[in-house]
Amino acid sequence: MARHNSRSSSVLVEDPVVTFSSAPQRPRLRHLGRPSLRASATGARRRASGEAPRVLLVVPSYTRVVEPAPSPSSFRELGLDTFEVMKRAGTPIGLLRIATNARLAGFDVRIIDSPFAGWEQERRLCDLTSGHLVQYGLEAAELRARIEEFEPDIVGVQCIYTVQWGNARALADLVKDIDPGIVTVTGGAHSSGDWRNALPDSPFDYVVLNEADQTFTALLEVLTAENGERGGDIDAVPGIAYRRADGGLVRTTVASPYMRILPKRQGLGQRLDMMPLPDFGLLDMSQYQQSYHSSGARVRGTGAWAQIFSTIGCNVGCDFCYIPMVNGPWRALGTDWFDLHLAEIVKHGVSEVLIEDDHLMHDPMYAMRVCELLRKRDLPWVEEGGLSLFNLILLHKGERFVDAMDEKERRNPNFRNVIAAIRDGLTCRDLIRAMANGGCYSVYLAVESANEESLEQSSKPRLNAIQQATAEIVELFTEHGIQVTGGFMLGFVNPPAVPGGEPYIETLEQIEKTIDYAVTLMGHGMAYANPFIVTPLPGTRMWDFQKDYVVRHYDNGWSHEKGTMATECWSAEDIERMRLELLVRANGRQRVTEMVRRGTWPVDA
Repeated sequence: MARHNSRSSSVLVEDPVVTFSSAPQRPRLRHLGRPSLRASATGARRRASGEAPRVLLVVPSYTRVVEPAPSPSSFRELGLDTFEVMKRAGTPIGLLRIATNARLAGFDVRIIDSPFAGWEQERRLCDLTSGHLVQYGLEAAELRARIEEFEPDIVGVQCIYTVQWGNARALADLVKDIDPGIVTVTGGAHSSGDWRNALPDSPFDYVVLNEADQTFTALLEVLTAENGERGGDIDAVPGIAYRRADGGLVRTTVASPYMRILPKRQGLGQRLDMMPLPDFGLLDMSQYQQSYHSSGARVRGTGAWAQIFSTIGCNVGCDFCYIPMVNGPWRALGTDWFDLHLAEIVKHGVSEVLIEDDHLMHDPMYAMRVCELLRKRDLPWVEEGGLSLFNLILLHKGERFVDAMDEKERRNPNFRNVIAAIRDGLTCRDLIRAMANGGCYSVYLAVESANEESLEQSSKPRLNAIQQATAEIVELFTEHGIQVTGGFMLGFVNPPAVPGGEPYIETLEQIEKTIDYAVTLMGHGMAYANPFIVTPLPGTRMWDFQKDYVVRHYDNGWSHEKGTMATECWSAEDIERMRLELLVRANGRQRVTEMVRRGTWPVDA
């Protein structure tokens, strides 16, 4: 199996101070402040006796906020007195990736996807300052029973979403209750971006940082080395963070944290060594057979749905997005790799898929080949990772538009592959037709905003705000039978352009323009307008600046559906009210009511 070649070095962070955590109304944790375990004593004993060390990977049960709807607001006018954050969960792709690597390295690995294992189980967890938390997924007693039955040596807990941090740390506390000698590890977008708070604020022994496919297995091997409680050389593991005996935090670094995957230079075997096919046999696929997935209604009445990927990473570098940190730059895995991936998931009963690529349209010609393979495997699909509207607009506007662009803009490396496709004669209509022929029935279009300034201040290409082109693209999708969910972002707050200057704060009047834009696009055939509130996520470029404007408790916001920031221009409630206004004005009273009733996007296949 491939390993990082560069040597790691340790960076000590003294005197950790917790400035962000979960809601104070949650039960207090019992296992805080202890130094990280340097080894798994039970794992080392298993290895010494010829038995595979046991690794349990868990998606914690999730929570969502239920609270009174703002008054006055569009929801109140509909007779909806409460606002409820929607249930959001999906196939644990990240856990599958690290689990597959660990299994190939000889570890006995099991995955528990708590939200889906107990999807219909809901209970009131605790009250908040306003409203309360509802938890869904397996209850603590069931999780305890499953953990005790497996007797793991190491437990890894996924934390992708900042709003779910309270559930991840509570699960780590439960594991330490069962046996303080179990080594606990966390990873994912939130844990990577907020490791300085995560380690002193939880019983996790380690955080694996960013793209951890190989890092996690390297950590397992050191923790279960055959020298008892001393373990191996933890500081030789690149890309982890942990607590020292004196309370200080240590982060090990690595020169190249992201895998170099280059299909044109590497054979299939070399790429499979770095990125093995995710082993869906590790999941109970019967958990993913609902008639609705996270993007709406399914088209197949039998079989499971699954989230999959054909590329990883993104080069755009939007300031509000954590992908550049966690997943790194855009890399195609190769159509030969993807074809094998599709063949494997079909064997596990998957009948339709959600494509979760970070930037599928980075190379339109590559995306065309992806469509062909999905058609070959007879897999209807939804694009859920978010199509880059700016690339579609460039493709739609064509060669004359490209030639008229400013030279600096034309040389933007994010446009290189699109411009090459245009020069080769590809049109936006060709691409959308290929998607439809390949079985695509729904896409998530990252429209974001009607305001060029909001986009450019966030390092997002201004092309997104060319409204006529966007309307025509929505019509093209609709003409080919593909439903469009448009994603919109409200409430940008960006640093001053120069030190000492005034920050950029999107005004309520500018947000009204985005609401009007959403309404206009619905008139051109868009199926659903999905508004998100700009939320400063740990690890993004905006985090260090925006965190001065936010609530400090991750349970009370941080879902993109609730206001997290407040400025001198508007309150968090103002932004929440604007979001509800967009929902109702664009989608209509009946569809919003239906969305609230069933708890999923009102997009029907």
